[in-house]
Amino acid sequence: MTTHLASEPRAAALVLRLLGAVEPLADELTEAIFRDEAAYAHSTRLTRAQLRGAVHDNLCTLLVALQGRPMSLEAARAAGTLKAEQGIPLAALLHAFRLAGRFIWDRLLDAARVEGCEGDLLPVASDVWLVIDEFSSAAADAYRTVVEERTRQDAELRRGLLTGLLDGSAAGARGAEVLRLLGLDGLGPLVVVHTEGVRPKAAERLRAAGVTGVWLQQVHAWVGLLAGTAQQVADVLADGADGRIGVSRACDGPEGVPRAWRQAQLAARCVPVGADGCEVYGSSPVALLAAAAPEVGAEVAAGVLGGVLALPRAERSMLLDTLDAWFAAGGSTARAAERLHCHRNTVLYRVNRITELTGRHPADAVGSAELWIALRALRTVGGRPPR
Repeated sequence: MTTHLASEPRAAALVLRLLGAVEPLADELTEAIFRDEAAYAHSTRLTRAQLRGAVHDNLCTLLVALQGRPMSLEAARAAGTLKAEQGIPLAALLHAFRLAGRFIWDRLLDAARVEGCEGDLLPVASDVWLVIDEFSSAAADAYRTVVEERTRQDAELRRGLLTGLLDGSAAGARGAEVLRLLGLDGLGPLVVVHTEGVRPKAAERLRAAGVTGVWLQQVHAWVGLLAGTAQQVADVLADGADGRIGVSRACDGPEGVPRAWRQAQLAARCVPVGADGCEVYGSSPVALLAAAAPEVGAEVAAGVLGGVLALPRAERSMLLDTLDAWFAAGGSTARAAERLHCHRNTVLYRVNRITELTGRHPADAVGSAELWIALRALRTVGGRPPR
């Protein structure tokens, strides 16, 4: 860096004089920072000796840089690293550099008044703040690097802790300690949430509702361990659900988390394939049976609805939707027609068509049960009907 000191020999002499008095100046600036910056004064981790050492090193390199000699930013980077490690806010770090810039300028100005050469310092003012900006930027970059690395390590630690709870490897006293480290101990019952695909804005909505939790990303899902009741969590997530979401029953401690995770996975599979929704484990028993044994569910659906599934796509969808509407309407042809926006005779024709193809009538107790179970299994596990 080229400075104005080369053309201002008296100003250069003043900078050299400050460099020779750097020890008392470091003491003075250290006291000024402790006095004027609350974060340093209240810190319980950063010692006075640590701050004084950083101030000394930065004063030396700042004054050397003002002389136009090669600028080293190592002292600034070391200061940024130290403050990040000791928990000093970034704003306080940058304020301390501004205090240093004002401190250097004031001392240069005091010395210039004694020598009667204040005018020689005017071109140097921009140099002082240019050097302070360079040092501040280097310190801030080092500070952010430490914070980013710590955040990454903290995230990895939390993922490892949560994985241990989910797979059962963290049990007993270790499980209780893991809950404490995750900030979930003493908050009441725990539930597990399993969301398929991209995580919805679940964490934000839950936080807004006062539900505390931690999340783990998997290959095609997000898993959350939350402090709250199943109904409380489901009420928040059901509104605007993005993808299939399952909520476990509540468990009281770490030993129940692996089972709750399995429950949440099964509950998510109770939401029809391709649909968005949130299910609590056990709230849809028939869908739960199909989700727990998907191969059996697919066989039941094919066995009962095989004749319908063999139809072309449009006719197949029409009959399945009619069957859905029939059950949703409690077997009322009129209400089913309202749902489907068609005439009740159209519904009767379609129901009779389903009976012909399946050998089961939805108004018959046994036939209705088998059709309902097969339809729910089909919606839950999907299938590969012929085209």
